Amino acid sequence: MTDQFDSFEPFDEEQDDGYLSRSEKKRRSTARQKIGEDLARMPLSAIRTFGLPKAVEDAFEEYFKASKHEARRRQMQFIGRLLRDIDTTDIEARLSDYHAGRAAAAADFQHLERLRDDLVQERDGALEDVLEAYPGADLQYLRQLVRNSRKEQTAGKPAKSARALFRYLRELETDN
Repeated sequence: MTDQFDSFEPFDEEQDDGYLSRSEKKRRSTARQKIGEDLARMPLSAIRTFGLPKAVEDAFEEYFKASKHEARRRQMQFIGRLLRDIDTTDIEARLSDYHAGRAAAAADFQHLERLRDDLVQERDGALEDVLEAYPGADLQYLRQLVRNSRKEQTAGKPAKSARALFRYLRELETDN
């Protein structure tokens, strides 16, 4: 007796002749829509630098013009539909670079905030750490900013000097 599965061939993805299951089509469609949503969080001027087709850029313009939630949702679906027809590997790579750059900028910002807070709160060795990290820092100006920041903080005044101190630290960071 012959086995009924003798002539059965297992599914081979390389021989699938372009067949995509409905689930796979939906996953890809959702992925493209998420790319569109990531792009929509950026300003239109930044979106134009991606070299997208004119129809996609126009769709993003319409998206930003729409004020109602439902209109924006439908426009985002349309953008996802347009993105299905183009290769998005370059777009995904640029988006990941963009997000990595923003994360690095946020980390730098938080580092400078910690430095400023350490200086104002008189943490031991904070001034020495700043001078070691930024040898070109003006010690007298730095001390003046720290002293004024402390006075403002104890008096409950707006943090004008603390903002000036942060700007000075950021300037030192960019010069370094």
